[in-house]
Amino acid sequence: MRNNTSTTQAQRHKRSRRFLLSAASATMLLCLAAHPQERASGRADQTQGNALGRVFYGNFTSPSVRSFESRGDGPLDGMIKEGKLQLTQEDAVRLALENNVDINVERYGPDSSLWGIDKGRAVLNPAVSLSSNLNRLVTPAGSVLQGGETLLNLNTDYNLTIHKPFEPGLDVDVNFATRRARSSSFFQSLNPSFAPTLGVTFTQHLLKDFGGITRGRFLRIARNSLNMSQEEFVVRATDVITNVLNTYWDLVFNEEDINVREASKKLAEVVLEQNRIQEQVGTMAPLDVIQAEAEVAARNEQLVTARHSRRITEDGLKKLISSRLDPGAIPASIVPTSGPAAPPAPASDVSEAIRRALEIRPEVRQSLLDLENKKIDVQYTRNQLKPMLDFVAGYSQNGLGGVRILRDYSQGFFGGPVIGIERGGFFDSLDSLFSRKFLGYSLGFSLQLPIGNDEARATNAQAQISYKQGEERLRAQRQRIALEVREAYDRMAMNRARVESAEVTVRYAGKRLEGEQDKFNMGASTTRFILEAQRDLQDAQSRLLQAKIDLVKSRIALDKAVGDTFSAYNIELKDALRLK
Repeated sequence: MRNNTSTTQAQRHKRSRRFLLSAASATMLLCLAAHPQERASGRADQTQGNALGRVFYGNFTSPSVRSFESRGDGPLDGMIKEGKLQLTQEDAVRLALENNVDINVERYGPDSSLWGIDKGRAVLNPAVSLSSNLNRLVTPAGSVLQGGETLLNLNTDYNLTIHKPFEPGLDVDVNFATRRARSSSFFQSLNPSFAPTLGVTFTQHLLKDFGGITRGRFLRIARNSLNMSQEEFVVRATDVITNVLNTYWDLVFNEEDINVREASKKLAEVVLEQNRIQEQVGTMAPLDVIQAEAEVAARNEQLVTARHSRRITEDGLKKLISSRLDPGAIPASIVPTSGPAAPPAPASDVSEAIRRALEIRPEVRQSLLDLENKKIDVQYTRNQLKPMLDFVAGYSQNGLGGVRILRDYSQGFFGGPVIGIERGGFFDSLDSLFSRKFLGYSLGFSLQLPIGNDEARATNAQAQISYKQGEERLRAQRQRIALEVREAYDRMAMNRARVESAEVTVRYAGKRLEGEQDKFNMGASTTRFILEAQRDLQDAQSRLLQAKIDLVKSRIALDKAVGDTFSAYNIELKDALRLK
């Protein structure tokens, strides 16, 4: 008896392992078997996420949870020496990429879009559902054929379903269900009984929702959106970098302009001192002294204004290269070390620059990606105009098992006495299920013809209109970019000519001042003329300095118009996105 029991248990364990192995195989098949293109794209997306270095799992935690007061500026703090912050224009660009708050805000755009790829892929994720239901029912018997005067039925249903959609429009459903039934009816041969079923259903959409346009469009749009967000980051970062460079060169102008005005003030002070000496010896009228004093006061006012402008510009630059709550509180004065040297002329003519700009400008790339998304919408809405035609195929295996009650019906069909019991149960039903004796299959088609289909037709028409609008917007954008490049070329040529003219003016004003000074020393000139000559030289020097700064700024504007700002300062997109 013990050997029989051991043998029975071994058989049950063997059947159990067989069932678990079959269920695990089916589950793995549906969870891991995806379209080859989907698996390849998944690896590509993961690689791209690692390149960005900004993929988050679990609860999202912002890297900027510290308060602004406790945040430093890293390399910026280390560059401060003896209360001075010496900066080249390249240093200013680097610090802006590391610390600028607006750029940090834009870095989150690609992060969010990267998660959108997971959302787009989720359409093809498998789904597993498990349900269980217990039903107990006691009923009076209305017929002797029901197996007793009062019937007790206790049924428990278990249902496991795995659903896996595929990109070409195929749905695969694997269903395992079993019922445990117990009844007080003496007609029940198996009590309790187990009736498992295992079925696989294939549903292929042949017209509407056929192909990858329906389910694959989410992933394609998400990838395009990620690239669009990266191009948007380039646009915003380029604006900030351009602002940083313009502010930096404004500071250079302020610095040099202060030197010019200090020198001009000293010249006026020299004239004033000379006039006072001559007044004391009686060779000059007091009115000339007053005129010189007024000129010194006027130039001192200009110097005060220039120094104020420098402080305002410096605070603006500190704000652009720092993430502090009060950038003006940085304990250092910025000393620009880059001089306003004439930038090199563009390497190509304006036509070649326009062609290049129309290819590499981030705004154009962004619009092209948006146009691609609109094209996907057109294809999808066109597919939704088709009728629904599905091919459905199914395969099933069935089983039965339980405790078999043996009765003696020789004395009558009703209420035969129990003469034996054959033990059985759930594992016996599994053995019957996988014996491949009780099989079934089904084939069929399902057709749905929409009448009118007004909503689908209107949606497709709107998608086509949106696509046409996108084409026209792209054309208008390219026109604006071409005009920007031409204007940048013209502005650069104009500023170069301004520099050449201003240099001549400065030389002339310097010679004139030297002549007036010699005449004044010999008594052949007046205070008025020498002060006018000094003012003319100061104005000429300021105009020359402004022309040089404007020439440098025009090169910055040209780089932005063509789309070369990142390459001009050796900025890699992946590095810029990773910095924080």
